[in-house]
Amino acid sequence: MKVDKKFLKKVVKILLNKLPKDETTLIKALDNLITVQSLFRKDKTFRNFILNPAISLGEKEKAVEIISKELGLNDIVKQALEFIIKNNKGNVLKYIGDEFKFEVEKLFSTVKGEIITAYPVDMDTLENIKATVEKKLGKKVEFEVRQDPSIIGGVIIKAGSYILDASIKNYLQKLKHQLTQF
Repeated sequence: MKVDKKFLKKVVKILLNKLPKDETTLIKALDNLITVQSLFRKDKTFRNFILNPAISLGEKEKAVEIISKELGLNDIVKQALEFIIKNNKGNVLKYIGDEFKFEVEKLFSTVKGEIITAYPVDMDTLENIKATVEKKLGKKVEFEVRQDPSIIGGVIIKAGSYILDASIKNYLQKLKHQLTQF
């Protein structure tokens, strides 16, 4: 069954309009939606129940009520699930968490980033790097830090389309290229 992307975007837009714009509430709603998305993707019984046209709307609404209580879903998220079921578009649950996450990141201008170092780096240095990159981009950046001894030393910073490669490995490659030019 094909996913109605227009309907998916509409549901996410409605959620964003109804939910308070504070980060804590939106992250809780995102956690709820990711849980529902995961349930839909992994639990064949749940997925078949939601998608089965032979099951009445009333039965599906009762199931949403039970699931909502069990998972502690936000009331607005619960209403969104009911809206999806009433419109017989249960297959959008396969992507709802991902789409909502994308829109929340856009709303808060959050960018995923990565800091790659050859050796462990202290938290103060990481915070300074984060602050500098956020100031340069004008956006909040959530960094994942990882080590890669192959870069020898220095750092590689990636945030969205911004890439800074200040690694010794990169410097040596450039030097090699320049020396072989002559």
